[in-house]
Amino acid sequence: MMIAFVFFVNVLHYIMRAEYLVTRLRLIENNGETKEKVVQELNRISRMSRFMHVGGLLFTMIAFWIISYKYLISMPGVGYHPIVLALPFILFVLFWVPKLVGIEKEVSVKSRETIIQLIIEIIFLIYICLDFFKVIAIF
Repeated sequence: MMIAFVFFVNVLHYIMRAEYLVTRLRLIENNGETKEKVVQELNRISRMSRFMHVGGLLFTMIAFWIISYKYLISMPGVGYHPIVLALPFILFVLFWVPKLVGIEKEVSVKSRETIIQLIIEIIFLIYICLDFFKVIAIF
C-alpha cells in the first residue's frame, strides 16, 4: 500500500504540472521553439503519469489481495478453505475482463506495460498459492 501511495502522490504532481504547462501553452505567443519544449514536456509527463497510475493501481490491487487473503486465513472457521485461495484469482479475472473485452479494450494487451503488469500480478498470485500450500510464508 505504501508503494501505491507514493505512485498516487506522483500522479497528482504530474497532473498539476501538466495543468500548468497547458496554461502556459495557451499564453505563449507564436514562439515555435518554446511551444515545442512545452509540448515535449507534456508528452513526457503523460507517459510518466500513465506509468505511475498503472503502478499505483497494480500495487493497490496486490495489497488488497494479500490483506484480504491473510485476513480470511486468520479467521476462525474459515482458515485454509479453497474459496479463500480463489478470491485473489476472482479479483484478478474481474480486473482483466474490462481490459480484454470491456470498456478499456483500447489498451493493447501486447504493450510492454500491460505485459509487465500481467507478469507482476501472476508472480504475486503464485506467492499467494505458495503461502496457501505452506511452501513459503507471506508475512
